[in-house]
Amino acid sequence: MPSSTMSNAGTTPAPPQLPAGYDVSKLVTQLAPREYDGKMAQDGLRFVSAASIYHSNITTFSPSFPETILWITLLNKLTEGAAEWAGPHIVTLASGTQPWADFAAFEMAFKAHFCAADDKEAAIAELVKLCKGQHKIGTVQDYTVKFNAIAARTSFSAEDKHERYRTGLPYKIKDILATSGHDTSSITKIQAVALTMDQNLLVCEEEQPKQFSGGWRKKGEKAAATGKKPFTGNCFNCGKPGHRSFECKLPKKEQQAASSSGETTDLAALRAELKEIKERLSAVSVNETKEGF
Repeated sequence: MPSSTMSNAGTTPAPPQLPAGYDVSKLVTQLAPREYDGKMAQDGLRFVSAASIYHSNITTFSPSFPETILWITLLNKLTEGAAEWAGPHIVTLASGTQPWADFAAFEMAFKAHFCAADDKEAAIAELVKLCKGQHKIGTVQDYTVKFNAIAARTSFSAEDKHERYRTGLPYKIKDILATSGHDTSSITKIQAVALTMDQNLLVCEEEQPKQFSGGWRKKGEKAAATGKKPFTGNCFNCGKPGHRSFECKLPKKEQQAASSSGETTDLAALRAELKEIKERLSAVSVNETKEGF
């Protein structure tokens, strides 16, 4: 509509928000990164990417969430050899001191300890494969975590990462982004908006009634549920009982073949009947001749 276009052109869209009354504790559970044992550098990149999303979303949607608990929650996801590195930091946090000025400082310290340099060409090939296939399956959260982990191993510019990330988003998210008016000019902004939109779609799906919770109905149950009696006649197309011609699922070619087959059978039966009548008349004529009529 014209009025909407003028409004979007003259104002800055509001930042993305979760639905009113949404329980942030669900977000805390859903975005919590998986455990990392400190063995593989690539797994470490995935962990720190997921931790970045976790930290950003919790501090955005729930500013009152205790940051000390947030850091301890993240560090408790480090196991085995990685737990040895996390242990002293947890003690520091418990004493009321923040080991890092911000998440960027944590990320730098984490990567310096766990993440060795990977082959850039292999990372590029992996990223291309991810962007081509991710829009078909998976959640935006999973896609974002994998994308950031792989992109960190490449030399792509921020603009290249932004465009590659956008092309790999699910179609439904890209359609909304095209008309939403949100600022998605940078990789950070487009990821924040896409994650929020995906979360909102999940919430809407949870609230929708489960229309097909009863599973598939057997033949005749659908008619019984709607109060209509099942059709007991034969289809004009295929000759089979239980459905009408406009409901026939047989392909048109097979319908014609079935119809032709039915017509051929009827014609053959009629010819046989005529032949039998002629034979009877002939027999009667012979008898009349013998008897002298």
